[in-house]
Amino acid sequence: MKKITALALIVLFYGCAKNPSLTNQKLLAAQRLNVLEQPIIYPTQQPAEVTSAIRVLQPGEETGWHKHMVPLHAYVMEGTATIEFETGGGMQTRTFSKGDPWVGATDVWHNASNKTDQPAVVFVVFMGAEGLENTISR
Repeated sequence: MKKITALALIVLFYGCAKNPSLTNQKLLAAQRLNVLEQPIIYPTQQPAEVTSAIRVLQPGEETGWHKHMVPLHAYVMEGTATIEFETGGGMQTRTFSKGDPWVGATDVWHNASNKTDQPAVVFVVFMGAEGLENTISR
């Protein structure tokens, strides 16, 4: 099994090295505020946990209303995603396209959707804590 894993890693790295379109890049500069200009606050009561996921939204698909109880970093790998946020002052809408990074709002109801005719692929990293839900649905 170790030999298969090592071989797979060699093939992966060789493929990356041969692809001139792959370059080092910073996806998100240091941030102190989230997408709604609120301070980023990490949970401190429990041991830290980091979870990641790739979320694919097909054309016309929505996530449904939900909120995150922990900070998150998101990055659009393909397509365009639109997010509606319920804030004290009403609704705010943000649109993110391929290559756009952001820090998600914590404890704010929102709904992400794909209003285009192409899939939207978003990579998300949750900076959570043991025992805390990353996402709560309405």
